Amino acid sequence: MSLFKFSFRLLAGILLISAGMTGCGYHLRGSVDMPEAMKNVYIFGASSQLQNQMQSIVRASKGKIVGSPNDAGVVIKVLKEDMRRRTLSIGSTGKSNESELEYYLRFQMYDNQEKPLMEEQTIEMSREFFNDQTAILAKTNEEQLIRSEMYKQVARMLLARARIAVDNQKK
Repeated sequence: MSLFKFSFRLLAGILLISAGMTGCGYHLRGSVDMPEAMKNVYIFGASSQLQNQMQSIVRASKGKIVGSPNDAGVVIKVLKEDMRRRTLSIGSTGKSNESELEYYLRFQMYDNQEKPLMEEQTIEMSREFFNDQTAILAKTNEEQLIRSEMYKQVARMLLARARIAVDNQKK
């Protein structure tokens, strides 16, 4: 078989698989199915970590974070955001053996005309992790990874609630 025929068959196979995945509702990891009214999101008052995760998810969903509330379909106003670390247990050396990360977010959603889309909402979550004193560097990296995953989960929850608010507004 010639190289041309092989390349053609490979390309045809890739196109066929791509069409099949699109037809079955497949989305890229991290993307959220967003209605047209949500393609432009404005968020203010959020930490840089939350804004970065929102940017990442919105971009993967073919939307964008806009620089002005007038350009947005959904405006997310963060009223209070807090991430705390709490010691759950202490070892015989007096150092933390087990810790907990607690995240709190209180927010409001509006349309670009400053009309509330839903009542003020809160999101709270916590994650516990073991703090092995023999692997301090690894545990610091693990804590950063847990924090990042918490911000990612909160960003997805915010967009899910925004979608519900936009859908309810249409009714």
